[in-house]
Amino acid sequence: MKEKFFEGSDFGKGEFKALMPAYYPKKYKEYIEEETKLLKAKLAGENKVLEAGVGIGRLIPCLSPIVKELTGVDNADLMLQKSNEIAAEFSNVKIIRGELENLSNIFPERYFDFSICIWNTLGNVKDEVRVLRGLSRVTKKSIFITVYIKGTLKDRENWYKSVGIPISRIDKKNEIFYSESGLRSKSYSLKDIQKIAKASKLKIKDSTILAEVILWIELGKR
Repeated sequence: MKEKFFEGSDFGKGEFKALMPAYYPKKYKEYIEEETKLLKAKLAGENKVLEAGVGIGRLIPCLSPIVKELTGVDNADLMLQKSNEIAAEFSNVKIIRGELENLSNIFPERYFDFSICIWNTLGNVKDEVRVLRGLSRVTKKSIFITVYIKGTLKDRENWYKSVGIPISRIDKKNEIFYSESGLRSKSYSLKDIQKIAKASKLKIKDSTILAEVILWIELGKR
């Protein structure tokens, strides 16, 4: 089931501020800068790259010039419309409609060199293990993810307010935010990711914290 949040219901006819770094508070702007540098360093070369949850296509202009092929997948009409508009400017970019839990049925086995699932996309899906297993099946090398790190409730509240997302409820114990439009957004500790990775038959190859608010993880096959 699609969530209204990803169709822009919180923003009406205005800009989708939640996916536009220009509207972010300082820490989140720093996170975006750090993440972009890491992705460029890790993905550059003759590589086929999958972005699971391409959103409005923010990374397309950054990554398409440095990779062989970039494929973005999303299931929300607004996200597909926006990312397709940007992808039209780059001959090596494809945007595909699809559910992240169904990736292994969309692409051939080991088709991509690398996959990315960033900006807490993993924290919004219904089944993290199924998504990661699908990514593992279609990816030869590493999977890169970024998620909200636990212990940053105040920073996250500040971010939601700054971009205009109405939060209806906060599960403070588990650090899960619920928006009025149906968004359910989790956060994770490194131990949480280790458990999910193990269940997905993956291992953590590298990890770091970006701008004190985001956990960066590189996953590989066991």
